[in-house]
Amino acid sequence: MEHIEYNIQNLLNLYATVGKPFNGYASDSAIGYSRIQASEWPNKIWSNEKLTPDVLQNIKILIESSKIKMRFVDFEYGGSTNHRFIEQSGFELTNSMPGMHLKLTNPFETPTRLSFKMVTEMTEAKIWTAVFKQAFGYLISEDLVLKNLNKIHFYITFEDSKPIGVVKLHRTNNIAGIYSLGVPVAFRGNGYAKEIMHFVLNKAMQQGATVATLQASKLGQGMYERMGFKNDFTVHSYKLKTQ
Repeated sequence: MEHIEYNIQNLLNLYATVGKPFNGYASDSAIGYSRIQASEWPNKIWSNEKLTPDVLQNIKILIESSKIKMRFVDFEYGGSTNHRFIEQSGFELTNSMPGMHLKLTNPFETPTRLSFKMVTEMTEAKIWTAVFKQAFGYLISEDLVLKNLNKIHFYITFEDSKPIGVVKLHRTNNIAGIYSLGVPVAFRGNGYAKEIMHFVLNKAMQQGATVATLQASKLGQGMYERMGFKNDFTVHSYKLKTQ
């Protein structure tokens, strides 16, 4: 159960971290959200307590009143699910991803054909966001990257001088949250994602992390399972049916 809590806490801390420089983060005992103009991520809203009809109705009101399109995220674990209740309240499921963890013990094989650069300035931020959009199909703004360089590590992966992938690392205490590991379609099928993952996990261990967490896409889940990641819960993303 603690790995579930660590994973969710790291994710919500990431949302809070990127939203604060834009005055886009707010949270109370019932609801939290993080939204940023001119960026298609994170723009998420969630419940901080057991989901009730009143809490869900307030989430719905906040989404409807927001000029920025937001998605509601709900975490399913322990055999319980809010899915039917949420859909009956006017929401439509858009995506589901398993939350996974891996205990970090021994270093992974270090990539030899790839090089890695941590983003530190505007030119690199532009490269990171361009490669991210090629890989995922939506926009994370350059401004978001630049305003969070002191708290989140954004890495670009190169083969020779050609950028072929991205990843970001967000640490909370000894937990390393791995996010945005992506390779554009043109470069997939070459084992790059595995090498990028080995690199970022080694970086996390060098920084003192003992557990890595992530939320896996369908494309990446099999690779993570082969690395030893364990499936702990599911995070569901919903939009309003009227959107």
